[in-house]
Amino acid sequence: MNIDNKMKQEIGLNYILNELAIITPYGIDMKRKLKVFKRNEKKLLVDELDNVECIIESLKKNQCLYSDIERTMMEFKDISNLIKRYNENYILDEVELYEIKNFAINIQKLISIYKALSLDIDVKFYSLKNIVELLNPVGKVTKSFYIYDAYSKELSDIRNKKTNIEKLIFKEIDEEKNRVLKNKRLDLVVMEEKIQRKIQKRLSQKIYLCIKDINKNIVALGKLDMLIAKGKIAIKYCAVKPELDDKINILFHEMKNPKIINYLEKDNKKYIPVSIELKQGVTVITGANMGGKSVTIKTIVLNLILAQMGFYVFAVKASFSMMDFIYLVSDDMQSISRGLSSFGAEIIKINEAVEDIKKSNGFIGLDEFARVTNPREGFILLKALCKFLKDYNTISLVSTHYDGIIDKDIKHYQVVGLKNVDDNILKRHISIDKEDSISIIQEKMDYRLEIVDEKCTVPKDALKVAKMMGLDEKIIEYTESG
Repeated sequence: MNIDNKMKQEIGLNYILNELAIITPYGIDMKRKLKVFKRNEKKLLVDELDNVECIIESLKKNQCLYSDIERTMMEFKDISNLIKRYNENYILDEVELYEIKNFAINIQKLISIYKALSLDIDVKFYSLKNIVELLNPVGKVTKSFYIYDAYSKELSDIRNKKTNIEKLIFKEIDEEKNRVLKNKRLDLVVMEEKIQRKIQKRLSQKIYLCIKDINKNIVALGKLDMLIAKGKIAIKYCAVKPELDDKINILFHEMKNPKIINYLEKDNKKYIPVSIELKQGVTVITGANMGGKSVTIKTIVLNLILAQMGFYVFAVKASFSMMDFIYLVSDDMQSISRGLSSFGAEIIKINEAVEDIKKSNGFIGLDEFARVTNPREGFILLKALCKFLKDYNTISLVSTHYDGIIDKDIKHYQVVGLKNVDDNILKRHISIDKEDSISIIQEKMDYRLEIVDEKCTVPKDALKVAKMMGLDEKIIEYTESG
């Protein structure tokens, strides 16, 4: 399932991914490789959601231990490129040995904390104690590293001789004798480097025996980092574990979009959650242009993708059937860089979706399709598209302001909008502060959805808004007279 960056940005997915509190370079790599589980990978998705559930419960009970885990995670450096080029003939240099030593020390520290959590999740760490001992042959374990004397008596003897000669060089004032001493020192340095190289080779070969465990720990570390991040964002937004339905169905009760919530909170405005149930076939949402139809469709797409990525979803209750594809067709998302009109770009996207619709199950959201083209043609095209989509095992959600799209076998939701608002009170509020009229109307707008029958026409909130905002009475009169 391909989700381009434009779509990620529009639906708020990038916002969520940027909010993930990833700590380690391995978690960052896992975030970069996040994928949508395929419909035939249901078991993997169930396991991932169970892991997140376990982490959430544990986070709430063990805050101190998780603080320790996070502090330890901060100490991990990225050795993945080193491990990729490491083979049985590769000789690690001192810096690389230092990096592996630190990785092993941090893993041992993490294991001791991780065990205390007693988590029942699919994340397992493997002891690297033998590497720590190998790279710290004497005394207390430290994070520094050099080729210790303890690795070789011959090396120790050469270093002692070199030290003694260096003392003599420092004291010697005769140039010829000093030159002889320096040559002797140089010979010892060459011998020292040869022995060190042999030791590095021996250490590299012994460490290579643990390469599989190192790689497993890298994967486990990235996975734990990602699971904790998923758990934290779920707690922050009171997200819920989605239920997986075998039937073609989508249900969201009081669904939210964190990106929009954040945007509204900056203006001290309240977000209104939306509930919706979708089944195989076509569902249409109608309502005024200010009614939040686009936000609703994008929020559904966001939560569907997150759910199928193994995230908790932003709702009070959620269930869905796994999708082979998820499409969003919206004129504000279509690229016109290739010289296409916005409408032309919509058609290309629909053609792409139709190929998948014919052979598999999924979701397609059409946000005000064909609104930028001739209204009469746009209406006919949308009507035909809805008729086409009804015949396939796909959930199709269409938002429109066109009247006459609804047939008897199409489910119809309508944005409540300004239906329950007293016109006189709203007009009075606007008259007090005309410059802020749009914000006042948005504040009074009810973005919730209600099911209506096929005969219900698109609400005329646009005319109501025009009246409220003081459009010339003569224009209003002409409008009402048709």
